[in-house]
Amino acid sequence: MNLLRICVILFLLTFNQVSLAAYPERPVRIILPYAAGGGADVLTRVLAESLSKIWKQSVVVDNRPGAGATIGTDMVAKAPPDGYTLLMTANTMAVSPSAYPKLPYDVIKDFAPITMVAQSPYMLAINGSLPIQNVADFFKFAKSQPGKLNYGSPGNGTLSHLTFELMSARSGIRSATVPYKGSNPALMAVLSGEIDFVLDTPAAVMQHVSTQRLRVLGVTSAARSQIAPQVPSLQETGFADLDVTVWFGLLAPANVPQEVIRKVYTDVITSLNEPAVRQRLSKEGLDVVTMPPDIFATQLKNEVAKWGDIVKKANIKFD
Repeated sequence: MNLLRICVILFLLTFNQVSLAAYPERPVRIILPYAAGGGADVLTRVLAESLSKIWKQSVVVDNRPGAGATIGTDMVAKAPPDGYTLLMTANTMAVSPSAYPKLPYDVIKDFAPITMVAQSPYMLAINGSLPIQNVADFFKFAKSQPGKLNYGSPGNGTLSHLTFELMSARSGIRSATVPYKGSNPALMAVLSGEIDFVLDTPAAVMQHVSTQRLRVLGVTSAARSQIAPQVPSLQETGFADLDVTVWFGLLAPANVPQEVIRKVYTDVITSLNEPAVRQRLSKEGLDVVTMPPDIFATQLKNEVAKWGDIVKKANIKFD
């Protein structure tokens, strides 16, 4: 190897180390494959604001909803692996392989997990004008008038959609499913009376309860939500084994340098440890839950297998 080639290699190695040490040197984009206004949107914007202060760079939240969150997710899978395009997603990512057999990306191979960020239950929320006061009323009404109630899905193949299908399969109710491009459009449809009910996070739902435009009947987690302890869990009302919690996590495209992954992970932990950030998320019904990249990668693999098995055993079909 000649002297010139050695000098070039040493230069590139030095440049690369300097570049990684300075990351980020320009604005970072977090793609959110859901519509603006929902719980994921609130979480991502709170985190982006905190990271922008740490990095002294703009952190832009780019909402790219549609096709069960696969459109925005695919954008990240195909983005340059330099750490300047990240993905904030939810359990929906683990459901997608079962809902969309021909995904344009591989959930496991095309992404580098960074950390889980937070988790939250879903709330069963109905239009406030309906003559339904509790979960028992809801199922009685639904069974007595099959197909009368309309459920607003944030997209076919999302975790919310799957949770509704599980509830339907176990209770024997039949309701029409109306898909939207994200949870917020579905929520707006409930508020307007276009549809009758949704499953969404406390961050999205609770702001409308005080106005009586929405009525919350139950939560999908085994335990009650801290933001609304008066609302029973669906387990308490007859669904003995139902325990669905939506988690949100941050990922990068595959092959992003490990130094960048570690940098983002460390700074996200710093952000989430800020009292003001935790307080804001707690008010939205979001519990901070983090884990190192390797643990999160294992979690994602396990979730893909778990939901695939659930879909198969329950014979759930996605249109």
